[in-house]
Amino acid sequence: MKILILSFLLLGVVSQPGISQVGGFEYKLRGLDFLQAGKVDSAMVYLNQATLLGLNDGEVLGGLALAYILQGDAQRALEKAVDARRDRTNPSQDAYLAGFLAHEQLGNVRQRNRWMEQGLDLFPGDYLLLFHAGRVLIPFDKEEGERLLLKSIHAEPGFAPAHLLLGEQMHRRGENLKAALPLLYYLMLHHDTPESAELVRVLERLYDSWAASSASISRHSNVSRGFSVPFVPELPDKRLVDDESRANWYVNQTNALLQSLQLADVTSEDALWVFYSDFFAQVARLNFSMPLAMHTAYSRYPSEVMVWMSENARQYDMLANWLLIQ
Repeated sequence: MKILILSFLLLGVVSQPGISQVGGFEYKLRGLDFLQAGKVDSAMVYLNQATLLGLNDGEVLGGLALAYILQGDAQRALEKAVDARRDRTNPSQDAYLAGFLAHEQLGNVRQRNRWMEQGLDLFPGDYLLLFHAGRVLIPFDKEEGERLLLKSIHAEPGFAPAHLLLGEQMHRRGENLKAALPLLYYLMLHHDTPESAELVRVLERLYDSWAASSASISRHSNVSRGFSVPFVPELPDKRLVDDESRANWYVNQTNALLQSLQLADVTSEDALWVFYSDFFAQVARLNFSMPLAMHTAYSRYPSEVMVWMSENARQYDMLANWLLIQ
């Protein structure tokens, strides 16, 4: 009997609206924090607990929708996203992103595009919505896809996939300057990922073809006239048969490219590219272009880079400290 009475008392406390809402709000915040940190299972536990405590606003349901899409359940993600979208007081960018991705996985192209447009109308600065919109559009509409990816990068420079995708797409189109800078930024963020060594090889081939072609993106180019620098790489010497000589050639070209960005010409048609020109020009002005070039070379030439770093530890540490405050 005592246990039964205690149970009723506890039930009465939990059912009080004030205490219920406070508890739900705390679970909501924790759940959304876990979701942002990529801890999807923990996010699901906390967000579901928030709903059990009576908090079913758009942000909670949108977070659940995104968690479901990250777990590969497009149908349940879409159901939660639709529910979240009904809450106009607490709109959720997670809901629109989940709805967009769910329709994409389910093959509903028109609905995918509609969710994308509505999401960007409500959240024009959300870097993930911008990234995925750019990802979808850039193979078909280069200018708009390029613009959306650059806006995503402006909104969240530390989101490496945007730099990688932009660099890869520009490389496919033969736009050397526009390919090199995003790939270098990616390598700055992730100098030792599994794909990093191959990206250094891509940049080496890019410098080689750029040096040999008058149609490359430089002051001599007819392509992307709105973004140019006074830089043309040096053709590699045929004697570059060992890692040390290849590493030196790559680093020297990268260093020269970064130095040239102090004289970049960016017109209004390519105005968003000032993100890269301004950042790398600042690197050059601070005399960090050589340590940054070495940093990007690490995955392909670890021994050569480590020798340089041991001899120039202070310069490299200064670059690292500066990057931490950016």
